[in-house]
Amino acid sequence: MASQASKAAPSCSASYRNSSQGRRRRTTCYCGERPVLVTSSTAENPGRRFWGCVNYGIGEECGYFVWAESEKEQEVARLKRKIIGLKGKVTTLERMLTVAVAVALFTLLWNIIEVTICNLD
Repeated sequence: MASQASKAAPSCSASYRNSSQGRRRRTTCYCGERPVLVTSSTAENPGRRFWGCVNYGIGEECGYFVWAESEKEQEVARLKRKIIGLKGKVTTLERMLTVAVAVALFTLLWNIIEVTICNLD
């Protein structure tokens, strides 16, 4: 089993239990083996790391599962994603404001020219 401990599964399946989320990582999984650090490649948690059963994917897993990061790190990651989204919205609004100002200035200039031409007649 020790040689298998160094080989972590490349991804976690969607059916992988996460009932242990929020609990502290044990020194051994429910099989009595040392858990391995694995990186998820699911759509829901891409790149997220977790401690899992060394026997995952080879048939006799115990279902041990704990996210590697703390709840604070999860919250920080969520807030970073939110900030990126808000920055995108700010950029879009800045572009819209620039266009609106340009249209307003063009309209003002056009009206000034029109009034000036009408006054010359």
